[in-house]
Amino acid sequence: MTYTDHADNLAFSGFLSNRLVEIMEAAGAEQVTPMPVAPSTITAHLLGTCRMGNDPRSSVIDRFHRAHDVPNLFICDGSRMVTSVRVQPTMTIQALAFRAADYMTEAARAGEI
Repeated sequence: MTYTDHADNLAFSGFLSNRLVEIMEAAGAEQVTPMPVAPSTITAHLLGTCRMGNDPRSSVIDRFHRAHDVPNLFICDGSRMVTSVRVQPTMTIQALAFRAADYMTEAARAGEI
């Protein structure tokens, strides 16, 4: 598998990094050391192929990560996150997966799945 950062993503990450420095300094930070924005060469969290939402016409899964069109299919990976900046989404992916598991457990107990 190969991965290449898009130039727009790098530019947006640089923009956000600069805004974060400004926010930190305005909040009184004594030292701010931003990480340089550079293309990723080791790994990537691929996101955004299964949008989460309430409308089946514009999203793939609902707020409980259940597919609109495929009964009992739950998508609990990073694909439901349609965008991200240059931060590790792993903990968010895990938290959302735990939430989906809680929903699945309750739905199974209620005989809904």
